[in-house]
Amino acid sequence: MWHKKKQIMITQHIQMNIPISFTQVLDAVMQLSTFEKQQLSELLLKQQNNDNLVIPEEHKKLVMERIEKYENKPDSYLSWNDIECKMSER
Repeated sequence: MWHKKKQIMITQHIQMNIPISFTQVLDAVMQLSTFEKQQLSELLLKQQNNDNLVIPEEHKKLVMERIEKYENKPDSYLSWNDIECKMSER
C-alpha cells in the first residue's frame, strides 16, 4: 500500500553577492523555463515601476514639441493604417 507524502517547500531569502557579468546573467536567464522567465519579467516590471524613474527635461521638451507640431498640422502625419499599408508594400 502506497502512502502519498505531502511535500512542503520551505523558501528562504538568501542574499548573495557574487560578482558575475551581465552576459552571465543573460546566459542564466536563457536557461530558465518559460514560466520562470514570465515570473522574472513580472518581477522586473514591478521593480521598474517602483523605481523613481527620472525623465530628463530635454526628453520631456522633445515630446511636448512633437505633440505641439502634430496638433498644429495633424493632416501632415500618416495614420497608423497608412503606415501599415506602406510597410506591407515593401
